[in-house]
Amino acid sequence: MGSPKAAKSMVKQRIWRHRLVAPFAAVLVTAVLAVVVFSGLFAQDPNATPEFTAVNVGNTRPVRDKSEFTAASGSPNKEDLATSASDQELDDGNSEPNQASQGTVPAAGEGGTATAVPAQRERSTGGSEPEEKQSFPQDQEGEETTAKSGLVQYTTCTPRTRTTICDLSNQRFDICELCGNARTIGRSSTVMYVPQSLTSNGEEWNIPAQSRKSLPWIKKVTVKTLKASQQVPRCTSRHAIPAIVFALGGFTANVWHDVSDVLVPLFLTAQQFDRDVQLLITNNQPWFIKKYSAIFHRLTRHNIIDFDADDEVRCYPHVIVGLRSHRDLGIDPNSTPQNYTMMDFRLFVREAYGLPAPEVDIPYRADKDDPEKKPRIMLIDRGKTRRFMNMPDVLRGLDWFGFEVVRADPRIDSTLDEFVRLVDSCDAMMGVHGAGLTNMVFLRSGAVVVHIVPYGVEFMANGFYGAPARDMGLRHVQYSISPDESTLLEKYGENHMVIKDPEAIRNSGWEKVGELYMTKQDVVLNMTRFGPSLLKAIEFIV
Repeated sequence: MGSPKAAKSMVKQRIWRHRLVAPFAAVLVTAVLAVVVFSGLFAQDPNATPEFTAVNVGNTRPVRDKSEFTAASGSPNKEDLATSASDQELDDGNSEPNQASQGTVPAAGEGGTATAVPAQRERSTGGSEPEEKQSFPQDQEGEETTAKSGLVQYTTCTPRTRTTICDLSNQRFDICELCGNARTIGRSSTVMYVPQSLTSNGEEWNIPAQSRKSLPWIKKVTVKTLKASQQVPRCTSRHAIPAIVFALGGFTANVWHDVSDVLVPLFLTAQQFDRDVQLLITNNQPWFIKKYSAIFHRLTRHNIIDFDADDEVRCYPHVIVGLRSHRDLGIDPNSTPQNYTMMDFRLFVREAYGLPAPEVDIPYRADKDDPEKKPRIMLIDRGKTRRFMNMPDVLRGLDWFGFEVVRADPRIDSTLDEFVRLVDSCDAMMGVHGAGLTNMVFLRSGAVVVHIVPYGVEFMANGFYGAPARDMGLRHVQYSISPDESTLLEKYGENHMVIKDPEAIRNSGWEKVGELYMTKQDVVLNMTRFGPSLLKAIEFIV
């Protein structure tokens, strides 16, 4: 990358050029605008339209060719979780995933069936009015119904005719959508559809109620259409809102899987209802709801039902069983009627935690009045596998390049609410390929993800973090280490297949890839070779 002095000089010149030029540019623009306004060059006709229309870049969805979404990416599986225990790190700052469930468990409603989302202050970046508490009307049988509300009125879906209510064709997920007369019976894990015209032949499906249907241990829900010979179960609770029945479990407790397998699919499935939807969860895990309570609060204004413990027969006009999913940590806008994107998801998450609005720039550029301010980078310090073995050298190198370093230690004692604010205060995030990089979802638009790829796993790097980062409106800098920077070289020698032929190891199956490249490998980062990647990150920031 040239001499160290030249590189450092270039970094300083760029930073100071940004600091010195910006104020003069602002003064010049102000002066020009003043001259234009007072010279009457702007249209005075109230019906006149400007030649140019301002665009809010922070809210603009990235437009991508459909072909970009067809590229296959490596999918994590059971071996990934089993052999990479350190990927259970950096969720809310605790090293053990189950710590989130210790202490106070979300309160259960009457009969132990309704789990209230922990109280959240109504957060908003736009100054919206607080919601008023609703009173629910009674139906003709005296049963409580849930009132419709929200900015967008919910339109009841149209009951299907001559088509099945369940779709099992997708390789990632199964889903059933019941429009009209649907009844949930939690104790038997059953959702029953009462068609307008009963026939002698009913249908039945067993649906893995999560986005990763290939996992055999995902809790299943039975979906049935009522036959003419069957008695219709009497409603004990009527609701005028839609409901979604889905399962927790699977690979949850790993932050990558928390987001990719549950939170993104739940956003895809529930966000369309503008919080007027009830969530019924089978295989309920209170720690998960508590940990991500801010997100659940932004998805629904209603109680969350523990489906397995629910004694009610609940009647809804619309029930969805299962969660939609497009790909690992990704959304295909062409596959959603609402054209949702991963940028929409990131902005939704930031709004849920009350982080600055989309138009607020990254911290370094937002604070232009401090000439001593440095770009701030969060360094993810993995605790068990794929660690930096020369951490002091890495820290000195980052400081030399002009960064203020914030180390994210998976063992720190902080809440997720505190941690997301720490991420938001950074201009960049840097770490070795692993679940901790999923926390990029809390970064601001235009922030940088510096992704260090261990030897032998380049094939999965883009699918796991590169494409998701770009789709979220973030900058992605990928650095693939050389064999000299891997501890595998010392362990196996340069003539071993692990070093000479990673492709052969990959072809032998995921189990070997997980064992050798994901679990047994650590990183000795060559800061000289790594330097150009840091310069690229600085270019994106300043």
